[in-house]
Amino acid sequence: MLTEKISEQEIRSILDEILKRREFHTEKKQNPIVKLMNSIWEAIQEWVRQLLQYRQPDREIRINPDINNPVLQTVLKILLILIAAVLVFLLARLIIKKVYLTGKIRRLKTPEAYDYLTKPDEAIETYYGYMSAGEYPMALRFLFIALLLELDKRKIIKIEKWKTNRIYIREIGLRDKTLVLPMQEFSTLFNACCYGNMDIDEASVDKWFKFYINQKEKQV
Repeated sequence: MLTEKISEQEIRSILDEILKRREFHTEKKQNPIVKLMNSIWEAIQEWVRQLLQYRQPDREIRINPDINNPVLQTVLKILLILIAAVLVFLLARLIIKKVYLTGKIRRLKTPEAYDYLTKPDEAIETYYGYMSAGEYPMALRFLFIALLLELDKRKIIKIEKWKTNRIYIREIGLRDKTLVLPMQEFSTLFNACCYGNMDIDEASVDKWFKFYINQKEKQV
């Protein structure tokens, strides 16, 4: 009785062809998606072996010898390769969404001082809303924006869309050097909350709220 075999190399060749597609590669460095695909190769092999319910000592994968129909064996071989290809495609698609879209979504959630120039009260109102909800990292983000708006109002900085926090601190240093160190500390905490998902408590936010109030009470 002849038994059709599917070698490990055949399946690997199919997967290699998929991984050679342009979206799985970046220039001059190893793509993290390719690295992850390679790491799950062994898991796919084991899954295939369990699916066929037949393991060979020489690490070749064979169709169950009870299946004698050559046509059926060929169909099963094709289905096996297609299943492996679809699994890799779906996993890669999921990883792309996770890796590349997460950063974009996080950036969209980061408030920008420029967006509140025409509605400065909305920034501090949003701060109060997040404080009431106990979402302190989000509250601190808007408190920082409210402080920048206050400094813009006092002509210490000039808020513009292209400027970064580092540029604002440089402008602050030209007009009030006493504010440079606290603003550097506040900016570092703001960045940690926005980009590092840092968790802070109410006391940490209250410290900077007092600093904000102190600046707000100064004459323009």
